[in-house]
Amino acid sequence: MGINTKNSLVGAALVMAAPLALWGLMGQQDEPGYARSELGYAMEPIRALEGWATGLGVVALLVTAVSALHLLRATLSGALDARRWHILLPLAAAGLVLAWSHRVLTAGMPDANIGAGLAVFFGTPLVAGLLIWALVQAILLRGGRGTARTEPAGPARSVQGVS
Repeated sequence: MGINTKNSLVGAALVMAAPLALWGLMGQQDEPGYARSELGYAMEPIRALEGWATGLGVVALLVTAVSALHLLRATLSGALDARRWHILLPLAAAGLVLAWSHRVLTAGMPDANIGAGLAVFFGTPLVAGLLIWALVQAILLRGGRGTARTEPAGPARSVQGVS
C-alpha cells in the first residue's frame, strides 16, 4: 500500500498543475481603464506568456482533474495509501496560494497595491505552514506512523477480566 512510480508522477502532476491552472485562468489583474504606462507594479508580470496564460490554465485544469481522479481511484482501490493525501493536498494548497499571490503581486495599479502587501504578509506564513505540515506528514509516513488508519477499525474488543 505504498506508492508506485505512476502514482508519484500523477501526484507531482497534481501538485504542479493546480497552481498553474489558477494562475492561467485568473489572468493578469491590471486595473481596468488605465494605459500600461500609467500603472505601477510591485513586481513586473511575465509578459512573454500573456497570450498563452489562459490556454495553459485550461490544459493545467484538465491535468489537475485527471490527476485527482486517478489518485482518488487509486486510493479507493487500495493502490495508494490514503495518508498520502495529507502530503499532496498541503503541497497543492501552497502552490495555489503562491499562484494567487503572484497574480496579486504583478497586478498593475495606478496607486499603491495594498493587495501585494497583504499577499506577502498573510501568504508567506500560510505557505510556510503548509510546507511544514506536508514535510511532517511525509516524515511520519516514512517512519511508519501516519495520520490515518489504513484499514477499517474492527469491532471493539473486551479486555480479559473486564466486562
